[in-house]
Amino acid sequence: MPIAYDVTRLMLGPLSLTPRGIDRVDLAYARHFFEHSPEDCFALLPTAWGTRLFPRERVLRGLTKLEELWSENRLPAVDGAWMSLAPTIQAGKSSWYVRSPGAVGLSLRLFSLLKATGFEFGTDAVSGLPQGSIYVNVGQIGLAVPFLLRWLQRRPDVRPLFMLHDVIPLEMPEYVSPGSVKAHATMVDQTAKYAAGLIVTTQTAKAAIDRELARRSARPLPTIALPLPIPAIFRSAPDPDPTLAHVPYFVVCGAIELRKNHLMLLEVWKRLHRRFGPATPHLVITGSKGWQGELIMDRLKRCGDVSDYIHVVHGLSTPGLKRVISGARALLMPSFIEGFGLPIVEAARLGTPVIASDISAHREVGHPQTRFVDPIDGPGWENAITDYFSADHIRLTETVGYAELTWPAYFSALSAFMRDLQPNGNMINR
Repeated sequence: MPIAYDVTRLMLGPLSLTPRGIDRVDLAYARHFFEHSPEDCFALLPTAWGTRLFPRERVLRGLTKLEELWSENRLPAVDGAWMSLAPTIQAGKSSWYVRSPGAVGLSLRLFSLLKATGFEFGTDAVSGLPQGSIYVNVGQIGLAVPFLLRWLQRRPDVRPLFMLHDVIPLEMPEYVSPGSVKAHATMVDQTAKYAAGLIVTTQTAKAAIDRELARRSARPLPTIALPLPIPAIFRSAPDPDPTLAHVPYFVVCGAIELRKNHLMLLEVWKRLHRRFGPATPHLVITGSKGWQGELIMDRLKRCGDVSDYIHVVHGLSTPGLKRVISGARALLMPSFIEGFGLPIVEAARLGTPVIASDISAHREVGHPQTRFVDPIDGPGWENAITDYFSADHIRLTETVGYAELTWPAYFSALSAFMRDLQPNGNMINR
C-alpha cells in the first residue's frame, strides 16, 4: 500500500508562528506515515517543475525543523508567550502578546525549513508513484486549487483519500471571508470529482459534508469518522502555575474570528466587572487573528477598565497552552459553529471544567460534565461563568472511556479503512 502524502500545508507552516488545529493534525499524520509506517511513503509537493515526490528522510528533517519553528515543545520557563502572560495576570494588567515577524522574518523562516530538508528536484509523481498508491491529503490546500490535482487524471489507479474537517464556510458564510466560501466550495467540488474515500472527525461534520456532496449529485463516498486524539501531553497530570493559584481566570482557545463569539464574551465581562469590580476574573484569549480579527482585537482593547482583565496571547507552545488550561477555572468555547472542538477535549482530559456553546459538534465530543449554553444567551454565559468563579476550584471527575483514543489506535483504524479503498470509478472510466 504505497502512500503519497501531500506536504503542501506543512511546507508553508513557517508562515504561521504557531499551528492551528488543522496544522497539528497534518503534522501528526506526517509523523505517523514518515516515522512509523512500514509502507513505502513519499512526500508529494507541487513545484515549479511539476508535482514531485521526495523521500521520507527529507520530510523527517523538515518536520523536526517545523516543530522548532512552531516552538511546539518549548517548556513554559523558556516560552516567551507564557512568560509575557503570567506576570501581567498576577499584576492585574492587560497584556497583548501578538508577535508579527514581518515579511523578512517569514521569508527567513521558510528558508530555514528548506535548508533543513535540503534542496533537490525530486521525482515526477505521475511516472514515479507505484501502481495502486494511495494519495493522502489532510491539509486541504491542494483541494482548493484544482490545478494542483490535475496529475490525478493521468493516474486513475491512484486512490485519493481526502480529509474534510468541516464545511463551515458553506453552512454559515456570514462568519467567514468571501474567499473562504469560494475555497470551501471548490474543495467539495474536487472531493466529489476525485476522492476514492473521505476522512471526517465527527458525525456532525460528516452529515454536513454529505449534504454538500448531495447538492452536487455526487456519488456516496466511503467515509470514516474518527475523533481526533489529543496530544499525549494532555493525558499527563495538569500543570497549573502555582503563582496564579489565587488569581481566578478563564481561557478561550482558537482563532480570533467572528464565529468564535469573542464579542459576546466581552459583553459578559463588562457585566462581570460591574458586579465584581477589582475582583473580576481574568479572561485569557489564546490564538491568532482570523477573519475580522483586527476588529475584535480593537473592541477588546477599547473597553475601558474591563481591558485590564483581558489578555490576548499568540504563539504559546503546547506545554505553555497546557499550563494555561490547567490553571483556568474553566475553558470557554462559545462558538456559533464547529466541526470538532479539540480544546474542549484537551481541557476535559486535564480536569478543567468546560462551558461550551450548545451545538451538535460540542455535544458529540464534550465530556459528560460539560456545561452547555446557547451561543447567543449572554445572561446564561454570565451565570455559568459566575458559578465556576464563585465556587472553589472545581475539577472534572475522570470518566472511563472518554477521549481514550490514541494516535496509534487511530492510525490502526485508518489503515484498515485505507486497505479497503477502491480506485475512483469515475476516474477510471474517464
